[in-house]
Amino acid sequence: MASSEEDGVVEEKESKKKLSSPLATAWLTFYNIAMTAGWLVLAVAMIRFSYQKRTHKGLYRNIQKTLKFFQTFALLEIVHCGIGIVRTSVLVTGVQVLSRIFMVWFVVHSIRPIQNEESVVLFLVTWALTEITRYSYYTFNLLNHLPYFIKWARWEKMMTYVLLCDACEVKVCMLYAGCCSY
Repeated sequence: MASSEEDGVVEEKESKKKLSSPLATAWLTFYNIAMTAGWLVLAVAMIRFSYQKRTHKGLYRNIQKTLKFFQTFALLEIVHCGIGIVRTSVLVTGVQVLSRIFMVWFVVHSIRPIQNEESVVLFLVTWALTEITRYSYYTFNLLNHLPYFIKWARWEKMMTYVLLCDACEVKVCMLYAGCCSY
């Protein structure tokens, strides 16, 4: 019988094989390209709306279907972790994905006055920047062709996006709490 240390080595090797299977790589590449494209569509729609209307009021209603689709589609990231095709914690990924779904479906969707708040627009913009960068990074990494700019944006600008986004989400949650207290 093998020692537990040897079992760990065998499990690690099997895990790496599972992670690098051609089918898993193909699926993850497709998924990340689709998510990059979806967030690019959202970013272009936000820019177009802002340019044409010269206001942020009504932006959420204009992009809500696409936003809800791609934000909900991100539930697959929890599945990816659960079945082991990515090496990330199911718990951490679940919290990240479900907090965004909560923001979209249970906060912004359900309370119309919040939809026109500037903080909603700001977190939508930071989400778009974050997700375009993140999914592009994953795609190029899977293809073993990671441009310097994408790597730089992923690691150097991500914290700025995350902090700004978190601040906006907190403000929206505070507005949500205020609306719910009536």
